[in-house]
Amino acid sequence: MDKQIAEVRDHLIICGIGTTGYHCVEELLKTRRPFVAIDRDEQKLVAAQRQLGEFPYLVGAAEDDNVLRGAGIERAAGLIACLADDKDNLFVTLSARALNPRLRVISKVVDELARPKLITAGATAVVNTTAIGGLRMVSELVRPTVVTFLDSMLRDPGEQYRFEELTVAPGSPVVGHSLATANLRKLAEVLVVAARAPGAQRFAYNPHADFPLEAGCTVVFLGRTEDLAALRPHFTAPARA
Repeated sequence: MDKQIAEVRDHLIICGIGTTGYHCVEELLKTRRPFVAIDRDEQKLVAAQRQLGEFPYLVGAAEDDNVLRGAGIERAAGLIACLADDKDNLFVTLSARALNPRLRVISKVVDELARPKLITAGATAVVNTTAIGGLRMVSELVRPTVVTFLDSMLRDPGEQYRFEELTVAPGSPVVGHSLATANLRKLAEVLVVAARAPGAQRFAYNPHADFPLEAGCTVVFLGRTEDLAALRPHFTAPARA
């Protein structure tokens, strides 16, 4: 496992495998995203592996810089701080931002009063899981068909469909093409939902076939996880020799 963690690049780090972290791990496994989990309690990690499948983890305090370094934070693309206490998530956010200024950091918040502090500490986004639960309950009441559709997509054991965003990297194979000439449907069975030009604030929904794929533009897709994984290298710059 140590060798596996040492070799991973552009991965995600999940800090805390409690009620929220467990579902983060579940989703990352389903969507085949590389990640490393951290928790003080090895029994939680072992239990999650038993229920969800194998994944790399470290036993330790995510607030410890050495533990974060052991999880490869300098090489990571993002981190989720989902510990039970806002103070701990604040400390993890501060540490993560100091160790990797380019990192995308998503933090859980329990008390809304802590949100500004987490943003100041360097969180890219802050999520109140209790508030999201309330929104879900209202949606179940007033738009049940939409909720059923999304649940079916997320929980289908046969095929995993997801919305995904891919940003065109400079030097990637699709740069200079349009949606039509890039032949994305030949590369993978995906549906283009929206696209946003570099620097734009608004998305073009159901974009025209002549939408230009410039470096820095973002495209939102709907497709199976394996098709989305196959499409991702075409939006990424080739590795340097």
